[in-house]
Amino acid sequence: MRSRVMASSFVVALTWLALLPGVAHAQSAIVGVIRDASGGVMPGVTVEAASPQLIEKVRSVVTDERGTYQIRDLRPGVYGMTFTLPGFSTVKRDAIELPTDFTATVNAEMRVGAIEETVTVSGASPVVDVQSTTKAQVLTRDLLDAIPTGRTAQSYGQLVTGVTNAQPDVGGAHAMNQVGMVLHGNAGKETTVMLDGIQLNGMCGNGSTQAYTNTQSYEEMVFQTTSAGADVSAGGVRQNMVPRQGGNDLHGSVNAYGSRHTWQAASITPDLIARGLTKGDSLDGLYDLEGGVGGKIVRDRLWWFAAAREISANSAVADAFNPDGSQAVQDQHVDNASIRLTSQITPRNRFTAYIDRVNKYIGHDMLAGYDPVKASRVWEPSKLYQQLQAKWTSPVSSRLLIEAGYGEYRAQRHTTYQPGIEPPYGSAEWFAAAFHQDTSRGTVTNAAPGGNYYLIPVRKFFSSSASYVAGAHTMKFGAQDTWGFLEQGTTLNGAVGQIYQNGVPTSAAIYNTPERDRFTMNAQWGLYGQDAWTMKRFTLNYGVRWEYFRSSIAAESSAAGRFVPDRVFGPEVMPIWKTWSPRLGVTYDLSGNAKTAIKFSVNKYQLSVTNGVAAALNPMRLQSASVTWRDLNGDDIVQGPIGCTFNTPGCEINFAQLPRNFGLITPGCSTIATPGSIPCGTAQVDPNVRRPDEVMFNLGVQHELLPRVSVAANWVRTNFYNLALTQNVLQSFSDYTPVQIASPLDGSAITMYNVSAARQSAVLNLNTTDPQGSMWNNAVELSFNARLPHGASVFGGTATDRTLQVQCDGFSNPNQLLYCDQTRSGIPWNTQFKIAGSVPLQWGLQFGASFTTYKYTYGTPTGNAPVGSVWLITRPHARKVADGRQAAVAAGYLVVQCAQQPCGVHRALHELPDIVVPAAVHGSAATTREGRDASEMVRKKEKLWRERSL
Repeated sequence: MRSRVMASSFVVALTWLALLPGVAHAQSAIVGVIRDASGGVMPGVTVEAASPQLIEKVRSVVTDERGTYQIRDLRPGVYGMTFTLPGFSTVKRDAIELPTDFTATVNAEMRVGAIEETVTVSGASPVVDVQSTTKAQVLTRDLLDAIPTGRTAQSYGQLVTGVTNAQPDVGGAHAMNQVGMVLHGNAGKETTVMLDGIQLNGMCGNGSTQAYTNTQSYEEMVFQTTSAGADVSAGGVRQNMVPRQGGNDLHGSVNAYGSRHTWQAASITPDLIARGLTKGDSLDGLYDLEGGVGGKIVRDRLWWFAAAREISANSAVADAFNPDGSQAVQDQHVDNASIRLTSQITPRNRFTAYIDRVNKYIGHDMLAGYDPVKASRVWEPSKLYQQLQAKWTSPVSSRLLIEAGYGEYRAQRHTTYQPGIEPPYGSAEWFAAAFHQDTSRGTVTNAAPGGNYYLIPVRKFFSSSASYVAGAHTMKFGAQDTWGFLEQGTTLNGAVGQIYQNGVPTSAAIYNTPERDRFTMNAQWGLYGQDAWTMKRFTLNYGVRWEYFRSSIAAESSAAGRFVPDRVFGPEVMPIWKTWSPRLGVTYDLSGNAKTAIKFSVNKYQLSVTNGVAAALNPMRLQSASVTWRDLNGDDIVQGPIGCTFNTPGCEINFAQLPRNFGLITPGCSTIATPGSIPCGTAQVDPNVRRPDEVMFNLGVQHELLPRVSVAANWVRTNFYNLALTQNVLQSFSDYTPVQIASPLDGSAITMYNVSAARQSAVLNLNTTDPQGSMWNNAVELSFNARLPHGASVFGGTATDRTLQVQCDGFSNPNQLLYCDQTRSGIPWNTQFKIAGSVPLQWGLQFGASFTTYKYTYGTPTGNAPVGSVWLITRPHARKVADGRQAAVAAGYLVVQCAQQPCGVHRALHELPDIVVPAAVHGSAATTREGRDASEMVRKKEKLWRERSL
C-alpha cells in the first residue's frame, strides 16, 4: 500500500513541477533599481552577482522596462555586484553581506563614460528588508563560534527576541535534553526544524523532538519568528540550519568548553530548606568537545565536510542519595559523527548527501527523591539514531531555480531497569519487584517506574520546489510530503505500582502491561504556491497552502498480562484532515531609499501533528488506573487476581474502582464514535474532529538607524481555533458532590467536586473539537541588529507577551470549570530582555557574550508544567508540594503534574492523573467571589448538561 501511495505521490510531484514554471526553497535575494544621472530609470542594464557561494559562481540578469532587477534564491555569503551598459561607465559594488532569508536592496546610478571605465562604489550592506514581512535572526558562523551557549540549536534559539525555552539552558546545563522553543503561544512542537530547507522534525510528541546536532556542521542558523511563507505548515519558530559543504582548500575548527559544580551558584535557598528540600538540582560536571573539517576530493567537482562531537552534562539530582549518603548523579553523554558530500555534477547542477549518527547514553536516569540504585533507569547506547538527507539543486537560468530532496529522522532507543532489578516474568520475585512511590515523602524506591521500554520512531520527508522571477513577480510553488511510524512497548515489574503515604499503603496503579503499540502517519501532503509582487514601494506577498493528513493505527497484538487478556487490534484509519491555509503580507518602503519598511501580515497555520489522534486512542497504548490497596497480610506486595472480592483473603485490590473496560479490546470494536460502534477501551474520537489551527497577525516597522544598524518594533496577535476537548460521556455533573479541601499554598478551604463511588468506573472519553473554546496570545517586541565595522556584531531586544484561554463548555467534570476563564485569573505579562554579540580581538582572538533575563512562570496558561526536574523551583510562581511532584502556579490555579519526556509516558508511569486545585487568591473578598463564581458556573453547566441529556 505504501509503495502505491508513494508512486502516485511521486507522479503528482513530477506533474506539479512540469506544469509550473519551477519550484525552489527561496533563501535570499538582491534587488534594486538602476537610474541615470538625471534620475531616469535604465532598462537593459546587465547586473551580475558574484560569490563563491554560488554554484555557477556568477549569476546575471537584465533590468526591465522600469529599470528594476531581481536576483533570487541566493545562498548567504559575501557578494560583489557589477552593473554594465554600453556607453556608460561600469559600476561595481563589493563586500555586500547577504544573510539567510533576507532581501537586500542595492540600487545604482550610472553615468555616461567609456566602456573601459569602472566606478567602484562603497557603502554599508543593506540591513532593512523592504520586500518581506518576515522577522528573522541570523547567527553567522562567527557568532555561533563566539557566543557562549550550550551549543545546541535550542540554546542559540533562546537568544532570539520573543523566544522562550521550556527550560533555561545556561552554559549547556540542559544540552542533554530537547528543550522546546515557545513563541507567541505556540508550544515547542510548533517549531519547524529545517536542514538546508528540508524539514527534519521527529515523530514523537507531534513533531516536538529534534535532533542532537553538532553546530560545527552549520555555516549559519536562522530563526524566523513571524510571517513564515506557504512552504511551512506550523506557526512557531522556523529554524533553518545552513550546512557547511567543504571546498577546494582544507579547513576546519575545534571548539571545547567545560564547567565544574564548584563554578555555579548555590542551588538551594533557606526558603527551599524550610519547605523540606535538603539538596537541590545542580551541575555535577560538564564538558563539550566538537570539531569539523572539510576539503576537496576532486577540485571544483566534489567536496566533503565531516564533524564529530561528544558532550556530557552530569547532574546531581535533588534529594536523591547513594547508599553512602552522597548526592546521586545522573551520568549521561551524547556522541555525534556526521559527513556531507557535495558534488558539482555540471555548472548548473549540484547534489549533496548527508548523514549524522547519534549515540545517547544515560547510566542513571531519575527524578528527585529516587533511589539511584534500584529506581533509576539505564538508557542503553542507541542502536539506530540518525538523520540523513539528499538534495539536488539546479539554477536552470537566472530566472528559474529547481530543488528536490529527501530527508529521514530515526531515534531508536531502549531504556530499562538497572542490572538485577527485573526478575523473570511471573515469578514471586517479579510480583515483589514493583516500584514503590511514597507521595508524602516524595520518594520512589524498589524499581524504576518506567520499566523496560523500547521506542522506534521513523519519519521521512520529500520536498520539491521551484522559484521563477517574471518582471515584478517572484513566484514559488512546491510539493512536500512526510510519513512514518512510531512503535513502542513497555513491560513493568508486577504490572503495578505501589503507592504509599508516609509508609502506609494507600493505592495501587494498575497497568495493562505487557503492551506494544504502533501508529502510522500514512501521509501529510502539502501543496503550496506563493508570489511576491513589487509595485513601486509596495510589495504584496500572497500565497496558499493545501494539506492532506492521514494517520492510522497499525495491526498489532500484545500478550496477556497480569490484569489484561491477549489483545489484538487494527488496522484502523483515523479521521482524515484536509485544510487550506492562506497567507498574506504587505510591505511598504516608506522613504523609497530602503531604509524604513512598514510591514503587515495575516497568516493561517496548522498546528503540528504526526500521530493526530491515533496515538492517544490506540487501545493497545500504555494505560493505568488507580485503585485502593490494603496490605491485608503485611507482606508489602500487591495481591489479588482480576475480579476478586476486595478485603477478602488474597484480594487486596478494589477492582470495583477499575474502569469497566480497562485494557479490554472487544472484537469488532472501533476507536471512532460512529452510531452503533463498540468502543475499544476507554476512549473514542468524534469522526468530525477538526485539526487545530491558528491565525497570526503581525504589524511592524523596521528602520535603519545608522549604517549597518537596524531597529524593529512588532505587535503580534495569535488566535487559536479548534481547541481539543475531551468529554466523559458516561458521567455528568450530577455524579459529583462538593467537598472542602485545604489549599497546598496557605491551608484555606477550597471547594472541589468528588465523583461518586458508583460512577467512578464509568469512563468513556470522547475526543472532539470545542466549538466555543478560545485561546490567544498578544506580544510586543522591540529588537535591534548591528553588523558593526571590523567584524563586530550585536543583537538583542525586549519582548512582552501573554497567553489566555477560555474553555468552559462541554466538560462532564465540574472541577474542569474552576478557573476555566483565564481572563479573570490575573495572569501576568511575561517580559524578557536579551543581548548577545561578538567582537574580534588581536591575534585572531574573538570575544563573545550573551545576557538574558526573563521571569520564568512555571506552567503555561493551559496548566501544563514544563518538562524537566521537579525541583526547578522559582518563587513565587512554583513551589514544592508534599508528594515531590512538580507544582506550577499559573492562571490563578495550582497544577500538580509530573515532568515527562517528549515521547510517551514511560518516564512517569507511576503518576496519577493530574490534580488541579485553585491557588490562593489574595484577600478573603476575592476568594469568596471566585468561589461564588465557580459554584454558579457549575450550577449553570449542570442545567445545560441535563437539557442536552434530555
